[in-house]
Amino acid sequence: MTNNNINRSIMAIISCPSCSEQVSDKAKQCPHCDLSLTEQSVEQTQSSKRVERIKSIQSIQFQTMLALFLSIAGFIFYYLDDPIGDPHMQQWVAMGGMILGFVWYLINRIRIAYLTKKYKNER
Repeated sequence: MTNNNINRSIMAIISCPSCSEQVSDKAKQCPHCDLSLTEQSVEQTQSSKRVERIKSIQSIQFQTMLALFLSIAGFIFYYLDDPIGDPHMQQWVAMGGMILGFVWYLINRIRIAYLTKKYKNER
């Protein structure tokens, strides 16, 4: 192989301006977020980053709501009139749901706080 062939086959890896995933510099479109990488204005780049931020925070907020629902369902199940016939099993299932939901909720709140701080630092 000559030096000319080697130089032509080398591709650089760049970060997508929208999703920050690694993409070849030869790609016309990001394979992760489908952003057009050719001739993109600063406003389009900022807009696509903003949309990605909003989507990620909305996803975490949805998970937070599911976690709260799981905790509340565990709490309600704890006080039901022995629906499964075994009071000890009912307590374990109910407490497990409450604890799991609460821990999941706390993790999601930490993730939201981290992302919010990260996005503020990027400005």
